[in-house]
Amino acid sequence: MKNKIIKIALTGTLLLSLASCSDSFFEQYPSNSITEGNFYKTDDDFNQGIYSCYHKMKTQMGFFLNELAYRSDECYLESMAVSTQDRYDIDHFQEKSNNGIMKDIWNAWYNGIYRCNDVLVHMDGKKLTNGDKYRGEALFLRSWWYFSLYRVFGGVPVTTTVVSPADAKTIARCSDEDMYNRLTQDLSEAISLLPAKRSAETARVTKIAAQTLLAKVYLTFGKYPEAQKVLEDALADASYGLMPSTAQVFDISNKMNKEIIFALYYNKTNDNGHGYWYSTNTGVLADITNPTKQFKSLYSAEDNRFNLINTYTKISSSLYAMTKWMDTYDAQFTQQVGNDFPLLRYADVVLMYAEALGQQGNISGALTYLNKTRKRAGLAELTEAEVADKKAFIQELADERGREFALEGQRWFDLVRLDLAVDFFKARGYSVDSHNLLFPIPQDQIEIVNDKSILWQNPGF
Repeated sequence: MKNKIIKIALTGTLLLSLASCSDSFFEQYPSNSITEGNFYKTDDDFNQGIYSCYHKMKTQMGFFLNELAYRSDECYLESMAVSTQDRYDIDHFQEKSNNGIMKDIWNAWYNGIYRCNDVLVHMDGKKLTNGDKYRGEALFLRSWWYFSLYRVFGGVPVTTTVVSPADAKTIARCSDEDMYNRLTQDLSEAISLLPAKRSAETARVTKIAAQTLLAKVYLTFGKYPEAQKVLEDALADASYGLMPSTAQVFDISNKMNKEIIFALYYNKTNDNGHGYWYSTNTGVLADITNPTKQFKSLYSAEDNRFNLINTYTKISSSLYAMTKWMDTYDAQFTQQVGNDFPLLRYADVVLMYAEALGQQGNISGALTYLNKTRKRAGLAELTEAEVADKKAFIQELADERGREFALEGQRWFDLVRLDLAVDFFKARGYSVDSHNLLFPIPQDQIEIVNDKSILWQNPGF
């Protein structure tokens, strides 16, 4: 047991070292790393490598999705301090290429890709007891990183191997077609490799996670029949389903319930869970932490989801926790909560299926699925008489997704995918146009590559 503990500790140190910065967006091993000679030999080594990929997701995905949420109507930063300028600029469509959040996202998410590539490269040619599962996990996680980068920046440099900093500078931004092909190929393979059922490690992805992410990719690229097909496969998985109420999905005593497909798992004894972001130390709830009045107007009085984002509970002398992310602070670690951050859940499968049908003109079928989450929320079912055409359906879908996935990092990307973002924010007084649908490539990366035929800036920045 002592030797096992030592090995794990050494591995943890090693894997943490991979987060070091270089002059490239594709990380590489330090030249003297023990990894090259001594690591990635056993099944357990690869398991630790996959843990490293999950850990990067846990520490660098949820946080930045919260940062990007300022782009939506969920949160609003009314005034700016020196420490919040980058958030303020994102919120007000004023960000520039030197925005610090953009730089951090680019570096962190590419490091996640590096970790996945590193596992996959070292896996080639090895016979491992759990090799299929590890490969499926690495492909899924890499796809998540690339898809996230694509939705933020558009086409980005893509590699499926570990490259040197010099070689990284020669990899040009990919086309939309290249990104689509990469994502669909990798996720299709992941579907074939991942287990159908959860193991005791409930936070690890299964087949339905890859199906759900692939469906979101298809919808983003306008491939509605393809999305419909893969979502029908996901809907057929009886291991997952809607919880009786949305509140039960987020019940801290029922983590990783049947609605959770993929979540960032937190333990309040050593983590700051997602609820930490939406906690406040004052009874005066500012828009920075509390959803805006504008966003709250999406809800009717009958919607039982409204209480989740509109009420806070006092859990200490100076702490108020939002009901949706409610957890008491640990008695020993008084600054920590253990709320998981769901990235994919079954409600998304249901509503994406409605979207796939609606985009193909099947409004009747689409409403059947849209009404599943409405009914659960205590709302009356919508009828075809109330939703006359596809345009009306898309608006209803956007509103329902806003209510269902409030503060889950989806709102901005939903509005963009449904082609509503520009008109939506123009109507709210912002000076926006199509160039605002993407964020600027970080200026430091432009300067590192120093070749606009390889890495060029997005229009308008």
